[in-house]
Amino acid sequence: MEPDWATPGGGGDNGVGATQNAGLSSNSGGVNGAGFSSDRSGCLITFLSVLNIGLSVMMAALGVLTLINFTGGKSTEDFSEAFLAVYMVLFAVLLFMYESMWWMSMPAVNKVLRKNFGFMYGLRGKGLYLVFVAFLCIGLGSDNSVQALTWATGISYLVVGVLHMFIVCSKPEISAKYQAPTAGLNKDDVGTTPNPV
Repeated sequence: MEPDWATPGGGGDNGVGATQNAGLSSNSGGVNGAGFSSDRSGCLITFLSVLNIGLSVMMAALGVLTLINFTGGKSTEDFSEAFLAVYMVLFAVLLFMYESMWWMSMPAVNKVLRKNFGFMYGLRGKGLYLVFVAFLCIGLGSDNSVQALTWATGISYLVVGVLHMFIVCSKPEISAKYQAPTAGLNKDDVGTTPNPV
């Protein structure tokens, strides 16, 4: 039996509590409740996606540069940096693949990521993931040739992860409007993307 987040509409709350999904209506401004707020939430979600793509490129560059500068010394600290760099590239590819699915349909990738990395399909899980990866970046720290990029990437991941969590906690209506990619899970949505823009 698959977890509820593995199927679209399967009971996952996307970071919004059950009391907020209990049919309570809220006025979003404008005429008849359909004002500018919904447009802003779509723009904010789009901005977060573009920001996450930029972060993944930044982290992949950091991992590759760290591997290029790897000297292959005999100390275990040298090997731990290379090991962390490989993980950083893998985590960057994971984030990039998820965010690119938000822009274009990739049914096979969506099935694999939804099954194995379901936490990425909500703002809360993605925010916690970004915070975790931020500390991975900051832990790399000792290589002087890429130290500025290391700190910039780590702090950027931390800030954006906290921003995701802030949106989940302070603006649950935006979190409720967040639509994770569903391409390939149903026969009807093979060519669709959740991009609201």
